[in-house]
Amino acid sequence: MITPVNEVSVSMVTNTVEIHGEDLIVNVTRRQGRSMYLPTMKIPLVHVLGAEADPEIERKYWRAWAFGRGLYCFQKRVPDPSEVTFYNPRHGFHENAIVIRLKDEYCERLVVEVQDPDAVVAQINQAVGASSIR
Repeated sequence: MITPVNEVSVSMVTNTVEIHGEDLIVNVTRRQGRSMYLPTMKIPLVHVLGAEADPEIERKYWRAWAFGRGLYCFQKRVPDPSEVTFYNPRHGFHENAIVIRLKDEYCERLVVEVQDPDAVVAQINQAVGASSIR
């Protein structure tokens, strides 16, 4: 039996976020075309402010893409270039998106899709001693 493409894509979350020693490791296994971002990012935990699950993130960015000015950034348009310079969730999978807040890095926020957003957010916040950012 052939599995429909939609069923396959729903179960395949492509990114992992893990704590290894004093570093946050973000593995992005899906790249968009010839994008130049690295498939694995290693960020010192001292540069991580905290994390939050944000199921509204997709609605915010599609509105920016459809109705507002923005900056082209990894297949998405974002309203403020200082706000996010890495956005990776697939359209329609916003419930798995997490936002990782950073300092002293190339961007202020990473937005990635993960399998279990609540567990990943708790793990990051525990590692950096932050409560969930709202």
